Amino acid sequence: MIASLNLKPCPVPDELRTLGELVRYVEHERVPSGQVLTRILLDGREIDLEEERASGDLLLADIGVAEFHSARTVDLAREGLADATDLLPSLAEDLPVVAAELRTEQVRDGLEMFGKCVEVISWFVSLITACDVIFGRGDPSFRLDPGATRGADDLSLESDLTAVAAEEGSELRTFASVENLRQKLLDVEQAQLNNDTLLLADLIEYELLPIVAIWIAEVPTLLAKVSREGGTA
Repeated sequence: MIASLNLKPCPVPDELRTLGELVRYVEHERVPSGQVLTRILLDGREIDLEEERASGDLLLADIGVAEFHSARTVDLAREGLADATDLLPSLAEDLPVVAAELRTEQVRDGLEMFGKCVEVISWFVSLITACDVIFGRGDPSFRLDPGATRGADDLSLESDLTAVAAEEGSELRTFASVENLRQKLLDVEQAQLNNDTLLLADLIEYELLPIVAIWIAEVPTLLAKVSREGGTA
Protein backbone atom coordinates (compact mmCIF):
# COMPACT_ATOMS: atom_id res chain seq x y z
CA MET A 1 0.00 0.00 0.00
CA ILE A 2 1.14 3.55 -0.80
CA ALA A 3 0.32 6.41 1.59
CA SER A 4 0.78 10.16 1.28
CA LEU A 5 0.24 13.21 3.46
CA ASN A 6 -0.44 16.52 1.74
CA LEU A 7 0.73 14.99 -1.56
CA LYS A 8 4.08 13.91 -0.11
CA PRO A 9 5.06 10.25 0.47
CA CYS A 10 4.24 9.02 3.96
CA PRO A 11 6.16 5.92 5.12
CA VAL A 12 3.95 3.24 6.69
CA PRO A 13 5.50 1.21 9.54
CA ASP A 14 5.47 -2.53 8.89
CA GLU A 15 3.61 -3.27 12.11
CA LEU A 16 0.48 -1.41 11.01
CA ARG A 17 -2.26 -3.73 9.77
CA THR A 18 -5.57 -1.82 9.62
CA LEU A 19 -6.88 1.54 8.42
CA GLY A 20 -7.68 2.55 11.99
CA GLU A 21 -4.08 1.97 13.03
CA LEU A 22 -2.83 3.93 10.03
CA VAL A 23 -5.12 6.90 10.74
CA ARG A 24 -3.99 7.05 14.36
CA TYR A 25 -0.35 6.84 13.28
CA VAL A 26 -0.75 9.67 10.74
CA GLU A 27 -2.67 11.85 13.21
CA HIS A 28 -0.23 11.43 16.09
CA GLU A 29 3.11 10.93 14.36
CA ARG A 30 3.00 12.58 10.93
CA VAL A 31 0.56 15.50 10.96
CA PRO A 32 2.48 18.71 11.81
CA SER A 33 1.85 20.40 15.15
CA GLY A 34 -1.09 22.81 15.01
CA GLN A 35 -2.78 20.90 12.18
CA VAL A 36 -5.57 18.34 11.96
CA LEU A 37 -6.61 15.82 9.34
CA THR A 38 -9.23 17.24 7.01
CA ARG A 39 -9.58 14.65 4.23
CA ILE A 40 -8.89 10.95 3.69
CA LEU A 41 -9.06 9.34 0.26
CA LEU A 42 -8.85 5.59 -0.30
CA ASP A 43 -8.00 4.60 -3.86
CA GLY A 44 -9.16 8.01 -5.06
CA ARG A 45 -12.49 8.03 -3.16
CA GLU A 46 -12.95 10.45 -0.26
CA ILE A 47 -14.44 8.96 2.90
CA ASP A 48 -16.26 10.88 5.60
CA LEU A 49 -15.85 10.52 9.35
CA GLU A 50 -18.62 7.95 9.63
CA GLU A 51 -17.05 5.78 6.92
CA GLU A 52 -13.64 6.18 8.55
CA ARG A 53 -14.97 4.82 11.84
CA ALA A 54 -16.86 2.01 10.15
CA SER A 55 -13.78 1.02 8.14
CA GLY A 56 -11.35 1.02 11.04
CA ASP A 57 -10.78 -2.75 10.74
CA LEU A 58 -10.18 -2.61 6.98
CA LEU A 59 -6.87 -4.31 6.20
CA LEU A 60 -4.19 -2.15 4.62
CA ALA A 61 -3.48 -5.05 2.28
CA ASP A 62 -6.88 -4.37 0.70
CA ILE A 63 -6.05 -0.70 0.04
CA GLY A 64 -3.95 0.43 -2.91
CA VAL A 65 -3.45 4.14 -2.15
CA ALA A 66 -4.34 6.10 0.99
CA GLU A 67 -4.15 9.90 0.72
CA PHE A 68 -4.27 12.12 3.79
CA HIS A 69 -4.65 15.90 3.86
CA SER A 70 -4.24 18.21 6.83
CA ALA A 71 -4.64 21.92 7.52
CA ARG A 72 -3.84 24.36 10.28
CA THR A 73 -6.61 24.67 12.86
CA VAL A 74 -6.30 28.45 12.66
CA ASP A 75 -6.97 28.34 8.91
CA LEU A 76 -10.01 26.12 9.39
CA ALA A 77 -11.35 28.49 12.06
CA ARG A 78 -10.81 31.48 9.81
CA GLU A 79 -12.58 29.79 6.89
CA GLY A 80 -15.48 28.83 9.15
CA LEU A 81 -15.92 32.36 10.50
CA ALA A 82 -15.67 33.77 6.98
CA ASP A 83 -18.47 31.41 5.93
CA ALA A 84 -20.46 32.53 8.97
CA THR A 85 -20.47 36.12 7.74
CA ASP A 86 -22.65 34.90 4.86
CA LEU A 87 -24.62 32.11 6.53
CA LEU A 88 -25.72 33.97 9.67
CA PRO A 89 -27.47 36.86 7.86
CA SER A 90 -29.31 34.30 5.73
CA LEU A 91 -30.28 32.47 8.92
CA ALA A 92 -31.60 35.73 10.40
CA GLU A 93 -33.78 36.17 7.31
CA ASP A 94 -35.08 32.60 7.41
CA LEU A 95 -36.08 32.40 11.08
CA PRO A 96 -38.89 35.01 10.90
CA VAL A 97 -40.22 33.20 7.81
CA VAL A 98 -40.24 29.94 9.77
CA ALA A 99 -42.09 31.60 12.66
CA ALA A 100 -44.67 33.06 10.30
CA GLU A 101 -45.30 29.71 8.62
CA LEU A 102 -45.70 27.98 11.99
CA ARG A 103 -48.47 30.47 12.83
CA THR A 104 -50.37 29.65 9.62
CA GLU A 105 -51.34 26.54 7.70
CA GLN A 106 -47.80 26.11 6.40
CA VAL A 107 -46.62 24.22 9.47
CA ARG A 108 -44.98 21.37 7.56
CA ASP A 109 -42.99 23.78 5.40
CA GLY A 110 -42.03 25.76 8.46
CA LEU A 111 -40.76 22.71 10.32
CA GLU A 112 -38.78 21.54 7.31
CA MET A 113 -37.16 24.96 6.97
CA PHE A 114 -36.51 25.12 10.70
CA GLY A 115 -34.63 21.82 10.52
CA LYS A 116 -32.20 23.42 8.09
CA CYS A 117 -31.88 26.47 10.35
CA VAL A 118 -31.02 24.23 13.30
CA GLU A 119 -28.23 22.66 11.24
CA VAL A 120 -26.66 26.11 10.73
CA ILE A 121 -27.09 26.97 14.42
CA SER A 122 -25.47 23.69 15.50
CA TRP A 123 -22.62 24.23 13.05
CA PHE A 124 -21.91 27.73 14.36
CA VAL A 125 -22.06 26.60 17.99
CA SER A 126 -19.52 23.87 17.19
CA LEU A 127 -17.33 26.43 15.43
CA ILE A 128 -17.40 28.89 18.34
CA THR A 129 -16.75 26.12 20.84
CA ALA A 130 -13.74 24.95 18.83
CA CYS A 131 -12.40 28.51 18.52
CA ASP A 132 -12.73 28.97 22.26
CA VAL A 133 -10.80 25.77 22.90
CA ILE A 134 -8.09 26.56 20.35
CA PHE A 135 -7.58 30.24 21.13
CA GLY A 136 -9.45 31.15 24.31
CA ARG A 137 -7.90 28.69 26.74
CA GLY A 138 -4.39 29.87 26.01
CA ASP A 139 -5.33 33.55 25.72
CA PRO A 140 -8.27 34.79 27.84
CA SER A 141 -8.26 38.07 25.90
CA PHE A 142 -9.62 36.13 22.91
CA ARG A 143 -13.06 36.36 24.54
CA LEU A 144 -12.84 40.13 25.01
CA ASP A 145 -14.52 42.73 22.85
CA PRO A 146 -11.87 45.35 21.97
CA GLY A 147 -14.58 47.81 20.93
CA ALA A 148 -16.63 47.65 24.10
CA THR A 149 -14.88 50.62 25.72
CA ARG A 150 -15.10 52.74 22.58
CA GLY A 151 -17.95 54.67 21.08
CA ALA A 152 -19.65 53.33 17.97
CA ASP A 153 -17.96 56.01 15.86
CA ASP A 154 -14.51 54.97 17.07
CA LEU A 155 -14.57 51.46 15.60
CA SER A 156 -14.93 50.90 11.89
CA LEU A 157 -14.48 47.72 9.89
CA GLU A 158 -11.24 49.11 8.53
CA SER A 159 -9.85 49.53 12.04
CA ASP A 160 -10.87 46.10 13.31
CA LEU A 161 -7.37 44.67 13.40
CA THR A 162 -5.95 47.78 15.09
CA ALA A 163 -8.68 47.64 17.69
CA VAL A 164 -8.20 43.92 18.21
CA ALA A 165 -4.54 44.52 18.99
CA ALA A 166 -5.55 46.70 21.94
CA GLU A 167 -7.41 43.77 23.54
CA GLU A 168 -9.60 45.95 25.74
CA GLY A 169 -13.21 45.68 26.73
CA SER A 170 -15.68 43.25 28.23
CA GLU A 171 -16.39 39.71 27.06
CA LEU A 172 -17.95 39.21 23.66
CA ARG A 173 -21.61 38.31 24.08
CA THR A 174 -21.30 35.45 21.58
CA PHE A 175 -19.70 33.16 24.15
CA ALA A 176 -22.39 33.74 26.81
CA SER A 177 -25.11 33.40 24.17
CA VAL A 178 -23.77 30.01 23.09
CA GLU A 179 -23.84 28.83 26.70
CA ASN A 180 -27.39 30.17 27.20
CA LEU A 181 -28.57 28.71 23.89
CA ARG A 182 -28.62 25.20 25.32
CA GLN A 183 -31.60 26.01 27.55
CA LYS A 184 -33.37 27.74 24.67
CA LEU A 185 -32.95 24.63 22.51
CA LEU A 186 -34.34 22.46 25.30
CA ASP A 187 -37.43 24.69 25.33
CA VAL A 188 -37.62 24.40 21.54
CA GLU A 189 -37.39 20.62 21.75
CA GLN A 190 -40.15 20.50 24.38
CA ALA A 191 -42.41 22.67 22.23
CA GLN A 192 -41.85 20.32 19.30
CA LEU A 193 -42.59 17.26 21.46
CA ASN A 194 -45.82 18.90 22.58
CA ASN A 195 -46.65 19.84 18.99
CA ASP A 196 -47.07 23.42 20.21
CA THR A 197 -46.26 25.25 16.99
CA LEU A 198 -47.37 28.65 18.30
CA LEU A 199 -44.97 28.43 21.24
CA LEU A 200 -42.26 27.19 18.90
CA ALA A 201 -42.82 30.21 16.66
CA ASP A 202 -42.51 32.55 19.64
CA LEU A 203 -39.29 30.85 20.79
CA ILE A 204 -37.80 31.16 17.33
CA GLU A 205 -38.72 34.82 16.94
CA TYR A 206 -38.10 36.09 20.46
CA GLU A 207 -35.38 33.76 21.80
CA LEU A 208 -33.33 32.36 18.92
CA LEU A 209 -33.39 35.31 16.53
CA PRO A 210 -31.89 37.79 19.07
CA ILE A 211 -29.04 35.33 19.69
CA VAL A 212 -28.34 35.09 15.97
CA ALA A 213 -28.31 38.91 15.85
CA ILE A 214 -25.55 38.91 18.49
CA TRP A 215 -23.53 36.46 16.40
CA ILE A 216 -23.92 38.58 13.27
CA ALA A 217 -22.73 41.67 15.10
CA GLU A 218 -19.67 40.01 16.64
CA VAL A 219 -18.47 37.53 14.02
CA PRO A 220 -16.37 40.21 12.21
CA THR A 221 -14.45 40.81 15.45
CA LEU A 222 -13.89 37.09 15.95
CA LEU A 223 -12.76 36.75 12.35
CA ALA A 224 -10.30 39.62 12.85
CA LYS A 225 -8.92 37.97 15.98
CA VAL A 226 -8.46 34.61 14.27
CA SER A 227 -6.98 36.25 11.18
CA ARG A 228 -4.42 37.92 13.37
CA GLU A 229 -3.60 34.57 14.96
CA GLY A 230 -3.18 33.11 11.47
CA GLY A 231 -0.79 35.86 10.51
CA THR A 232 1.42 35.27 13.53
CA ALA A 233 1.25 31.48 13.69
